[in-house]
Amino acid sequence: MVADKAIVSSLSGDPRRPDSVVPYPQRVPSEEPKIDAYATAGMLLGSLGMLTRVRILSFVALAFIASAFVQRGPDTDTKQIFVSGMMSLMGIFVQHMAPLGAANANANATQAVAAPAAAAGAVGGQA
Repeated sequence: MVADKAIVSSLSGDPRRPDSVVPYPQRVPSEEPKIDAYATAGMLLGSLGMLTRVRILSFVALAFIASAFVQRGPDTDTKQIFVSGMMSLMGIFVQHMAPLGAANANANATQAVAAPAAAAGAVGGQA
């Protein structure tokens, strides 16, 4: 059969040599993907920094993500590093975009809610 292919290829002007074709050796995938501890810690800290609005968590997450990026290998999941970086940057963005008087406004709102309740308790105590 190999000889037939060689004859056909020589007659048609095909320069390929079917007798020297080497089959491609398929790689066996590893059982489980490796978990990148730095990228995972960066994603968790970035999420916590965004949800709790604590800036230091987002900046520490950036340090973990930079470390994961520097130590990446050929089998590293770069999507995880990218998502971790976006979570950390969104945490910093959310924290810096908060209004400056947000803490004072929340305190004033709490006092405004507590004042009528205290006045109602005083009126109810006299009756």
